[in-house]
Amino acid sequence: MQVRYFQGKDVTEVYDIACTSLRENYNPTIFLELSPFWREGFIVIEEMGQIVGFVFGIMVSRVEARVLMLAVRNGLRGKGLGRFLMTQFVHECTKKGVKVISLEVRESNLSAKRFYDKLGFSTAGKIEKYYSDGENGIAMQLFL
Repeated sequence: MQVRYFQGKDVTEVYDIACTSLRENYNPTIFLELSPFWREGFIVIEEMGQIVGFVFGIMVSRVEARVLMLAVRNGLRGKGLGRFLMTQFVHECTKKGVKVISLEVRESNLSAKRFYDKLGFSTAGKIEKYYSDGENGIAMQLFL
């Protein structure tokens, strides 16, 4: 298993994981357009030459980072890869002087909510009709 920062050549695999793991329609150019702004906030796990998971975040301000996506390839969930990716992301945030990490989860995604709760995130509020299909989002934050 190799942990590294996203590279342009990863876009097809990352996009595939995002589309099959997350219930949202993404434009693949988002990865290439946003990744140069904070290279260390886009971390992938590669196993035997294949991307198996990633976390993609951006700096919102000098002291706040936002997780845009966290996804692990189907069939490999529940093996600690998501937790590992988030631990790496928090480490990068700490190095950068980030004080708070924010993210959103689908209101119906109770397993994701529990996952982030276990990592120390707390619910910050509800965002009505946040997702493209009209589902509400739950805003969560982790204070470092």
